[in-house]
This record gives sequence, structure tokens and C-alpha cells, in this order.
Amino acid sequence: MIVYNKLVRDKIPEIIKKNGNECRCHIIIDDKEYLDELHKKLQEEILEFKTKPSLEEFADVMEVLESIAKFHEFSLEDIKTIKKAKKINRGGFDRRTFLEETD
Repeated sequence: MIVYNKLVRDKIPEIIKKNGNECRCHIIIDDKEYLDELHKKLQEEILEFKTKPSLEEFADVMEVLESIAKFHEFSLEDIKTIKKAKKINRGGFDRRTFLEETD
């Protein structure tokens, strides 16, 4: 038996059973628990991307971020609008500017 105790994609239990294995899972009902698990999943996916950068790992990070946005009822269009405005007003990270200190 392998213990995971983590949030997984919706079809993972089906895939496990299709591969001839059994699993035990439950649906998270409590909003606080769900958001906590999404945050843990985000950290997990970021670490995986950091370890092995790829489009697939980046897509996993985006999937979790979109789930967090949906939880907070943030529209992706509003997020894109704010992102664009911040880039215009404050810039992006293209120049790789590293702030050491201010007086």
C-alpha cells in the first residue's frame, strides 16, 4: 500500500482502477481544506517544474493556479487585464532587475 494523502486530478481514481489497482479517496467538502490542499498542490507542482522544466510541468502549475482563481471567483479575463496593466505601469521581469537595497 502506498499512502499519498494529497489532492489529485479528477480522473486519477478512474485511471488507477483502469490499471487494475484499488484506491481510497474522498471528496473535499470543506472550503478551507480544499484551498489548503490547492496551495500544497501548487507548491508540489512548482517544485516539479523547478526540478524538471517542461511544458507539461508548466501546464500543471497553470491548472492549479486556475483552480485557485476559480475558487476565489476571479475571472481569467480580469486576471489578464490586471496583469497587462501592471506590466505597463511597473514592467515585467524581462530585464532581470535584482533590487539589492534602498535608502
